[in-house]
Amino acid sequence: MIYLSGAVQPSLRHPRIGWMVTPEMGNVLPDHGWWAADNGCFTNPTGFSWAKYEAWLTVRLSQAADRFLFATAPDVPFDGDGTLARFDEYITRMAATAPRIAMVTQDGMHSEDLRWDDFDALFVGGTTEWKTGQESAAICLEAGRRGKWVHMGRVNSMRRIRAAQSMGCDSVDGTYLKYGPDVNTPRLLRWMAEVERQPPLRWNGGK
Repeated sequence: MIYLSGAVQPSLRHPRIGWMVTPEMGNVLPDHGWWAADNGCFTNPTGFSWAKYEAWLTVRLSQAADRFLFATAPDVPFDGDGTLARFDEYITRMAATAPRIAMVTQDGMHSEDLRWDDFDALFVGGTTEWKTGQESAAICLEAGRRGKWVHMGRVNSMRRIRAAQSMGCDSVDGTYLKYGPDVNTPRLLRWMAEVERQPPLRWNGGK
């Protein structure tokens, strides 16, 4: 599993640590580590600008396409129906901009709602209760069966890392390194090493 930090630490080099970056972060992208692009809708749901996202993503890809995992399609936080409509609105433009697209899941979605052939990765979003719940787990299972990369957002504890692992996630992201990085960085590395040593859990409802 790869941990994509939303707090960029250029001095941190580890094969299991990468970066989750957004347009609001500007030009910050280390010259090492896997990275993924997030559209920024979670932190600024009403202020999304396709022109800004497209221009920023095009520059980032020109700099580090060889380390790129995915870019999230525009979504509506916590709103499954709204996200599906927004995905339909932007998918053609996303496909022309990014080589690998992530569909963001949100509360109320079902596996049969998704246009599986139109994206490469599944980004597990939504409220904490929903994203670790039964329907979300079923969507992740189907994504894995179809060979999609599976990612979970807002993961900042060992418990949540193990929950993500149990749902078949290949990567997670969080802001754990933003505060107290001198203490939290070695702790996070221990968590990742422990996950690597232990066999995957079966999904248990996020407990």
